[in-house]
Amino acid sequence: MVPKPDWAARFESWLGARVPVHPNVLSGLKLLVITPALLLALKQIDVLPTGALLVGSLFFVFAALDYLDGVVARARGLDSAFGRLFDRVTDYPLLFGVSYFCVDVVPPALLAGKLGLDLLLLLLYVLGRGSTENRLRTAMSYTTLLTLVFLSQGWLPRFVSPRAVGYLLWTNIAFSSTVALYNLDVLQKRFIADLLSGANLLCGIFSMVAASRDKLELSLLFLILGAAFDGFDGAAARRWGGTRFGVYSDDVADGVNYGVAPGVAIYFTVGGTEGAVVGSLYSIFTISRLVYFTLNKAEADPRFFSGVPSTVGGLVVLCALILFQNSVLVMGLMVGVACILMVSFDTHYRHLGRAFAEHKRRAVYGGTLYLLLLIVGGKLFGRELSIAMILGINLVYGLLPIVQNFRRALGSGAEETAGS
Repeated sequence: MVPKPDWAARFESWLGARVPVHPNVLSGLKLLVITPALLLALKQIDVLPTGALLVGSLFFVFAALDYLDGVVARARGLDSAFGRLFDRVTDYPLLFGVSYFCVDVVPPALLAGKLGLDLLLLLLYVLGRGSTENRLRTAMSYTTLLTLVFLSQGWLPRFVSPRAVGYLLWTNIAFSSTVALYNLDVLQKRFIADLLSGANLLCGIFSMVAASRDKLELSLLFLILGAAFDGFDGAAARRWGGTRFGVYSDDVADGVNYGVAPGVAIYFTVGGTEGAVVGSLYSIFTISRLVYFTLNKAEADPRFFSGVPSTVGGLVVLCALILFQNSVLVMGLMVGVACILMVSFDTHYRHLGRAFAEHKRRAVYGGTLYLLLLIVGGKLFGRELSIAMILGINLVYGLLPIVQNFRRALGSGAEETAGS
């Protein structure tokens, strides 16, 4: 659905040609060596030393082997139906094992639904209905697997709580059901973009629920997941078409996830009349920015945004609410900065997804980075630092074009003064 960038394709060709191991051997190592070692480390028995470093290293090796077997197969012309099936099968023992470790803290029905649908998709692939080339499914599967690993070890309970994992499993079930219906020819292609917009809307609702229960980190996580779905609905619409409600469903989902949900989070964090007023104003500013973007989409340059994207505004607000809960003044300042940047329509912001992807198609690199910073970075660097990094990235992205415009204005003014 989203084409691979040229630089990524060149890198994979270079890397695959230099790995002298058959891809099926890499899959076998993942299944027979890394998976048992990782499960033993997660079980915390005396066979292996325990600790986050060991678990993280083994998980990294697992993911690296999973990535390399496909890269090597394509680069060396060793791709085969058996190899693709074997690669996919070797993913399940770890998923089933980690799910078993979480069965006491996550509703078994949700785990069974997730695993059952994964097996159904595997069966449909064996029957010739479906493909292994689905990067969105892979990204969601790895995110779910990683959160289950964290939950089984009790790591970052404010980020990875049983409730959060339950929401994520529901999202997986909805997505896998959509893929299964499509592979069974029940779902028409033109409805896929609307379903992805619906997933974005669902993430916005989950984000509001989390904020109402003082789970701001979880609220931030769902905003990022919604941004990932938002990144793919446009690509789905361009590839397979859409319905007459497609544009409106996308706009409604964006308004809820980036406008209403952060406004609700402001209200529950600040509280009282101040929280209601500031939260409402933020939602109004964000929805106004989305309306402006929609009305001017036909005349706009697709490579640039007019004003900072509403996704960035939502991230700035939620990060500020988490980091500065003891300083209402700083929180208000960050909300004001986000609002001003979103309605700075004369300032053009580079569309990073289109900058990195081929054929000017959208790619969700930012969402992946933010998820890694939240989940993995939170464990390695601490909650505050990982969220501060997300806030810093978005502030730099938002303020840098304004600083550049100001410098150009100063340079032009100096030239005019010198000329006169």
